[in-house]
Amino acid sequence: MLPLDADPALLELAAAHNDLVRTRRALRADLRRLGTALSGTAASTALPDELRPAAAACDALRAARDALLEDPAIRRLANDALDRRASVLRTVVHAGRAERLDARRSDERAAIIARAVASGRELAPHERERVAELEAAAPDRAWEEQLRDPAMRDAVLAELGRLRLRTARAQLRGGLLRTEQMRAIIAEALPALRRGAPMLLIGETGGAKTALAEAIARDELGREPELVSGYGDISSAQLIGAHELRAEGGATVSVFVPGPLLRAMTEGRVLILDEVNAMPPEFLKRLNRILQLRPGDRFAVQEHAGDTIGISPGFAIIATANEQSGHRYRGIDRLSAELVNRFGANAYRVHYPDAEAATGFEHAATPRENLLLAAAAVCDEHGRLPDALPLAQLEAVARAAFISQQVFSGRADGGFERYVSTEREVDGRPGLEESVLAPRTLVAILEKVAGSAGTVSLEHALRRFVEGVMHREDRAVLTLIIEGQGFRLS
Repeated sequence: MLPLDADPALLELAAAHNDLVRTRRALRADLRRLGTALSGTAASTALPDELRPAAAACDALRAARDALLEDPAIRRLANDALDRRASVLRTVVHAGRAERLDARRSDERAAIIARAVASGRELAPHERERVAELEAAAPDRAWEEQLRDPAMRDAVLAELGRLRLRTARAQLRGGLLRTEQMRAIIAEALPALRRGAPMLLIGETGGAKTALAEAIARDELGREPELVSGYGDISSAQLIGAHELRAEGGATVSVFVPGPLLRAMTEGRVLILDEVNAMPPEFLKRLNRILQLRPGDRFAVQEHAGDTIGISPGFAIIATANEQSGHRYRGIDRLSAELVNRFGANAYRVHYPDAEAATGFEHAATPRENLLLAAAAVCDEHGRLPDALPLAQLEAVARAAFISQQVFSGRADGGFERYVSTEREVDGRPGLEESVLAPRTLVAILEKVAGSAGTVSLEHALRRFVEGVMHREDRAVLTLIIEGQGFRLS
């Protein structure tokens, strides 16, 4: 691809065009906020006084760009660059089409299996043959032939990265970034959930367990879930239902009001028990029986004089639990072996991003999933990063987050031991006691920076995060980790 710096005039033209695009987008965003349409030449549009400078800047930039294009030599260079750009985009379209074809094959395979599961049967011979055919289908790699030229390869990969970043942004705003780990858990768990079997997600704080449960219910099973948080003095009555006094016809009557469990059972929806190991032991004993129920069974409601209700298809329970630990998660009890056994083979550990790559990880390397999460949190709908958060800074904070996650999870080898004190190592405790740059914390910090219109730096936001850590030793370790990536917190 013809580089923009091949000619100073071409570089100037590209800069003027980029400035015009960004200024016009800013003006459009302000107009949307004010409910005003932009049409024709910006300066001639009826605009509020506060937006006239932006409109004038658009006109000036457009005039500067057009003036440069009046030079035949510059126009020829621009046309050559546009031709190469079109070639890049054609290759990207081909690659995107190939990826969508792979996704459709995967969806078709999942749909065949889901149909059999819903009917309570095995795959028929023709279905088994089709599933095998879909699994064996080779991906379309013809577009890679266009990558032999280094400049073309770099341009195509950059555009593909932006396209994938847009996809990641949409996923994150939908509630869950579909990393390889998340996709694998969803694919394996769905058949059992469709039969009504319960599922248990175990992991450290901020690792997206609840987001995964909600995504499975909404996006895969197609119904809004009922959600109950385990924190607080929740009782069986609050979960199952209770009688309430109401005024009817001038008299006070007792009416039974179903709780989230009964609503999920009768309406065929998923019930999410968030932080189930923070629920009272007396309820967990009753939960042992509830976890054995399946669609088609009947449930006797003790709170409603023993009346029974039928359990509708679509009902399932997804429980989340923090890792059992003696040094954190106060108020958390160990789940009994009897209760855990009720989940059978449907218990999954949800690890922090990049956990699979932690062994042998070089601290200079880039943690891909943490970086994708960071970039998806702040990029715009076109996949472009804000000026306040260049890629180099995102790589540094993603690496700091990854290191803190591994230290918090108890890693004390492979370079992570430098963050674990001798006393903690002897006691078998992790290097971080209570605080970590978990995925949701990383997203919150970056959103604060991106949403400040350039007035809050990433370094400042990280400093605020560390200052808010209550545990003194954790503050010291987090400072060591973050400053090790080039940020100054002191």
